[in-house]
Amino acid sequence: MQLALKASELLEQTKLSELRTSIARSLSELEMFTEERTAISEIMGDLVTAPLPVEDALVSLFDCSDQTLQQRVIETYISRLYQPHLVKDSIQLKYQESGVIALWEFAEAHSEKRLGAMVIVKSLESVSAAIGAALKGTSRYASSEGNIMHIALLGADNQMHGTEDSGDNDQAQVRIDKLSATLEQNTVTADLRAAGVKVISCIVQRDGALMPMRHTFLLSDEKLCYEEEPVLRHVEPPLSALLELGKLKVKGYNEVKYTPSRDRQWNIYTLRNTENPKMLHRVFFRTLVRQPGASNKFTSGNISDVEVGGAEESLSFTSSSILRSLMTAIEELELHAIRTGHSHMFLCILKEQKLLDLVPVSGNKVVDIGQDEATACLLLKEMALQIHELVGARMHHLSVCQWEVKLKLDSDGPASGTWRVVTTNVTSHTCTVDIYREVEDTESQKLVYHSAPSSSGPLHGVALNTPYQPLSVIDLKRCSARNNRTTYCYDFPLAFETAVQKSWSNISSDTNRCYVKATELVFAHKNGSWGTPVIPMERPAGLNDIGMVAWILDMSTPEYPNGRQIVVIANDITFRAGSFGPREDAFFETVTNLACERKLPLIYLAANSGARIGIADEVKSCFRVGWSDDGSPERGFQYIYLTEEDHARISASVIAHKMQLDNGEIRWVIDSVVGKEDGLGVENIHGSAAIASAYSRAYEETFTLTFVTGRTVGIGAYLARLGIRCIQRTDQPIILTGFSALNKLLGREVYSSHMQLGGPKIMATNGVVHLTVSDDLEGVSNILRWLSYVPANIGGPLPITKSLDPPDRPVAYIPENTCDPRAAISGIDDSQGKWLGGMFDKDSFVETFEGWAKSVVTGRAKLGGIPVGVIAVETQTMMQLIPADPGQLDSHERSVPRAGQVWFPDSATKTAQAMLDFNREGLPLFILANWRGFSGGQRDLFEGILQAGSTIVENLRTYNQPAFVYIPKAAELRGGAWVVIDSKINPDRIEFYAERTAKGNVLEPQGLIEIKFRSEELQECMGRLDPELINLKAKLLGAKHENGSLSESESLQKSIEARKKQLLPLYTQIAVRFAELHDTSLRMAAKGVIKKVVDWEDSRSFFYKRLRRRISEDVLAKEIRGVSGKQFSHQSAIELIQKWYLASKGAETGNTEWDDDDAFVAWRENPENYQEYIKELRAQRVSQLLSDVADSSPDLEALPQGLSMLLEKMDPSRRAQFVEEVKKALK
Repeated sequence: MQLALKASELLEQTKLSELRTSIARSLSELEMFTEERTAISEIMGDLVTAPLPVEDALVSLFDCSDQTLQQRVIETYISRLYQPHLVKDSIQLKYQESGVIALWEFAEAHSEKRLGAMVIVKSLESVSAAIGAALKGTSRYASSEGNIMHIALLGADNQMHGTEDSGDNDQAQVRIDKLSATLEQNTVTADLRAAGVKVISCIVQRDGALMPMRHTFLLSDEKLCYEEEPVLRHVEPPLSALLELGKLKVKGYNEVKYTPSRDRQWNIYTLRNTENPKMLHRVFFRTLVRQPGASNKFTSGNISDVEVGGAEESLSFTSSSILRSLMTAIEELELHAIRTGHSHMFLCILKEQKLLDLVPVSGNKVVDIGQDEATACLLLKEMALQIHELVGARMHHLSVCQWEVKLKLDSDGPASGTWRVVTTNVTSHTCTVDIYREVEDTESQKLVYHSAPSSSGPLHGVALNTPYQPLSVIDLKRCSARNNRTTYCYDFPLAFETAVQKSWSNISSDTNRCYVKATELVFAHKNGSWGTPVIPMERPAGLNDIGMVAWILDMSTPEYPNGRQIVVIANDITFRAGSFGPREDAFFETVTNLACERKLPLIYLAANSGARIGIADEVKSCFRVGWSDDGSPERGFQYIYLTEEDHARISASVIAHKMQLDNGEIRWVIDSVVGKEDGLGVENIHGSAAIASAYSRAYEETFTLTFVTGRTVGIGAYLARLGIRCIQRTDQPIILTGFSALNKLLGREVYSSHMQLGGPKIMATNGVVHLTVSDDLEGVSNILRWLSYVPANIGGPLPITKSLDPPDRPVAYIPENTCDPRAAISGIDDSQGKWLGGMFDKDSFVETFEGWAKSVVTGRAKLGGIPVGVIAVETQTMMQLIPADPGQLDSHERSVPRAGQVWFPDSATKTAQAMLDFNREGLPLFILANWRGFSGGQRDLFEGILQAGSTIVENLRTYNQPAFVYIPKAAELRGGAWVVIDSKINPDRIEFYAERTAKGNVLEPQGLIEIKFRSEELQECMGRLDPELINLKAKLLGAKHENGSLSESESLQKSIEARKKQLLPLYTQIAVRFAELHDTSLRMAAKGVIKKVVDWEDSRSFFYKRLRRRISEDVLAKEIRGVSGKQFSHQSAIELIQKWYLASKGAETGNTEWDDDDAFVAWRENPENYQEYIKELRAQRVSQLLSDVADSSPDLEALPQGLSMLLEKMDPSRRAQFVEEVKKALK
């Protein structure tokens, strides 16, 4: 790294020398005679706006012998420093014996003209005289506030022109010190003060390849002298004002280190507290954004799409300028490997911007935009968001927490003026953008930040020159979370909002929509613990006093535009490393129970260190040791004790017995340490058991999903598994014990990282993790996408949306020899790039468990906008990678082939797990069956293939949603594989179909003929069908009857055998073909084992209609069972629905009217068709309940009292109505 930095410095020195030469040539008279004739004024203008270290190169030319060139260099230098405040044509140069003198005027907006002066001298002895000469005739500026004097000391008497930087630095510093002493002379100070000079800049010229040394001295009103301001060192005063370096005087930091960027465009300041090295140091990047014209010959080039990851849309002129500068700073951070807790970037755009400069370039199209403040706000916010989208991830990784842009807008309307855009990088993909205007406060007469939008930003009302504040608690916590490579828990609601907003991006452009509203859940009591309820509360972030936080998120999603609720609970990694103590456990259990009660999805954001460990610090600080020999501690000890005074103070923290020594001393020998703080030991794992039970139950009662956003350890890892559904970030582990602890247990260095134990290479391939993501926003986006398949309340209606993929579209993907499962599900692009659609909606399939048991494909998709679970079969041979365990010396990595179309223990378990998940989520199930059977080898049986296959049966038997088994085109289903998914397992729910070319049987044809069409039977078939064999057999029989010669009979027998041998391959094929005819889908339909033959091309539209029909049936059946009672079976409800439907159509049972899916759906969608039946069922149920009461004498006696209690609970109007209705019924 050091070598790379040194090489980079040498390269920059070379570039500076080249720039110096280029400037000298461009500004010299020689340039006027070249073929590319350019006006000197234009060249000077190009240098003023060039994004290069022009100032340093110009200073190195101050001592050039060509007076004309020297004059142009000085004028260009002054113009560059004072842009845009320089008064036009005000620069005057004088040549004196003491040196060169330059005078000019400059003025900021709405302020009087001020004086700028520069003296360029070769010797320190000439400084006083030069200053005196420069200030002659400037009395009219004496009353001005803030006149500036520049003193440039040339290198004529500098004897060190070598290449040693340190030597040149030393020599330059000596000259600065002498120059400082000159400024302390009373006569010089008096002259400067009399001229109204408030600021003095001292420049010491060094070797042309090195930066000049700059120091700034400010007038002290108290001491009436000029003192150096270290913060302003290295930067000229006009530029330091634009860079707002005065704001770097941050409370709590006593050291400022300056570092220029390699291109000298960024000024980098590192703030440290030398008295407290542990205090987070901060880095401030400051730059002036210069925007050269297209014809400027002094440019550094433009950014390419590669550098920013490929921008999808063109950038505006202003955005490009900002992004170019940010990219330079980002590269600087990456090159120098600067790692800070908090970095801030400030960019000041010198040139006035038009509102059109903020509009992204779109060809030659002329855009007409408003000139009002609201338009400016919108354009500035969009600019910041677009830049963040391009480089936010890199900036967040490099701890750039905030960047601010200052720019002036030149507008014909209210938008004209100076603006500030402050962007806070909350996460790598989420940010907050605050827009401010610079306005003058009427009371303090100072310029302040004024929020442009209606809502006030955090800097609203703060003076522009106010130093940056010490980091807030939230900033420190964000830094801590970032050090743990995760997102601060309180920033996740914003991540959810960003992800929801992106989910709407292709659907709606409504920017006024409220996407997410987060309401925090807290204990009802301050010291809440087990049994304390939680309540919603609006409070600022970071006020939690336990290491766990939770919210109810109200989200407006494309599936639920009017809103849906989810419960989110997260570890706070910044609170005791996110560990689980008793209060955290109690809070987790209470929030989990709340989600179960309300049937709301529960999302757990895991980033923790497992169960909390601790010791009693109050005992640790004062315990004593009872030595075996007080004079020789090395001989060991007998007990640990407390003195009588300490025991009296902390007796509640220990269990101890009293001991009195012979000398009368009383000692309290510690038998047990209890500790005053709850959460030191076993109580933590006691609580861990409670939350393990609660989260496991939550999987059965509601939707649970764990997102591993940070390392998760111990009980955290168990929760990730107990919630079943799990998303893991690729850089975060799921472990039971840290690798260092395991190494100590094993007695040697075996494991080198947590990722080696529980990274995605392990957890995504063993069935623990469903999905892996690269960052937190991708994780949250996947959570939302998963939720898009799940009802708002578990057990409620499915989130059905309008599909952009027409449901009646034919299936365009046609399998040839084998059926590609993913292409069959979601389609595929052909060789010409044309999309060939599959059975389900385009881009709707989300595969889970992709890395585990690859011979089966599972995931969620949509069919006509209806969410479904899908299980399909891989037909290719897949390789299972079994990693080596470093803990076992004889272990090595193995790659095991897994044949396609076969269930192995892991793939059968994956199938069963997917069924269980889909059923819990209320999803209809589609099985695209294409199995030849189960693997039955010794190892497979040992690893539990029988158990896994049996679990498939059990999970399908208990499946409570519509289920469809379909043998697709070019697929087959045989033997035990058919058994475990047959419709007989759950006839109320499963419908079985097959494609016309599908095959199914107990055995494959080749195996069947080995048993049912053996060689003897093949020969009989030949003898029955082959004319030649029939003829030969007839001849042989005739020869035997006619007592022919033995040789003739033998000859005929040999001919017969030869013929059989010749025909055997052919008749084997015939036998196979004959066996195949037993496998057809037509036979399946004829035997009633499938419901219907469905052609592949029509399967999408057919199953869409069947799915709508089945869902409609289920919705109505569920309502009927709710009215009639649980004893009413699903099948009974369906039969009742059929009766009602046919009655409404005037048809008889068994009529084909019942098979019309579209007609039934239309009938069910009109409640008037069956509401009277529902009322009748409800009346029958109440009647049955009253009959049961009447049959029981005790219940009958309690009836009046029960009615009285019921009437008391009713409101008066409802009570009166009920009484009247009862009276009518009694009459």
